[in-house]
Amino acid sequence: MRFALTDDQLALGSVVNDVCAQLFADGAVREARDDGGALRAKAWSTLVELDLVGLLVPEELGGAGGSVTDACVVAEVLGKHLAPVPYVGTAIAAAAMLRYAGPEQDALSGLARGEAFSVLLGRHLEEPAAEAQVAFDWTDGARGVLLDPDGRVRVVDLPGTTLLDDIDPLHPLGRIRPVPAIGALEDGARRARAIAWTGAAALLTGLAAGALDQAVEYARQREQYGRPIGSFQAVQHLCADMLVDVETSRSIVHGASWTVQHAPVEEAERVASAAKSHAGAAAVRTCESAIQVLGGIGVTLEHDAHLRLRTAHLHQAAFGGADAPLLLLAARALERT
Repeated sequence: MRFALTDDQLALGSVVNDVCAQLFADGAVREARDDGGALRAKAWSTLVELDLVGLLVPEELGGAGGSVTDACVVAEVLGKHLAPVPYVGTAIAAAAMLRYAGPEQDALSGLARGEAFSVLLGRHLEEPAAEAQVAFDWTDGARGVLLDPDGRVRVVDLPGTTLLDDIDPLHPLGRIRPVPAIGALEDGARRARAIAWTGAAALLTGLAAGALDQAVEYARQREQYGRPIGSFQAVQHLCADMLVDVETSRSIVHGASWTVQHAPVEEAERVASAAKSHAGAAAVRTCESAIQVLGGIGVTLEHDAHLRLRTAHLHQAAFGGADAPLLLLAARALERT
């Protein structure tokens, strides 16, 4: 298992960070709620031009042939900048399901060209495929990738898709008519789910890191009683706890991103479960603590803090629910007894 990033991966993260700093500066993400999808489309086309959407697609199918760790590096940076793009749903979750549990070569080639996909979920991942009715990170014109608990995968059109009034305006959910699934590759489906969980954990880590940065910057500038609030011990403790959550999540995700691609599927599930469970709880906790540091401005629509918390809640629940990783760990433990 590898916990450290290579020089190339560090450089990749730096490039994506620079691009995001230009795309999402000066309140652009907040304004994107009312721009008719213009920023989302511009950001997505930029990621396609940089070959970041097809990172997990093999080179012979038009992709970059990168690793899960590469994709997670990108996802973390996008989470830090609160990017309103369907990266985890398309470039990581859908790509993994198509590659490991499909295989759908035509769909993978389309994904590498920037075609958006939505991962179709049931009310709970444990329910039958015919009950699937929610498209995660939905984009107008996207096709759906359906993965049910038995490992059945199918690429489908999304007839009758309607936008849901969901918790996170940056990552829409769509309601679809029930769609059946066909075909089965058990181990491939399990690995694909592990990769999807790890990708979500990477984005959650980035969300937490961005919340920490905002809180620390504000604590340095905001003064009370003639002193920066960052000099008060209570605020310092909040920021220190946030830092611990961010760094712990980052270490777990780095290790998991290598394991889910190279280790046996049982080990991949175990580490992905740990990564998704920890990063989800840590991101929500960190975003809530950041709002505490920010005070009144943190609960207004004129700040990004509420969007971070909304996105954290959504991705914590993505791909089966917030408790799905822990339930899987418990089930595997019972199987060994």
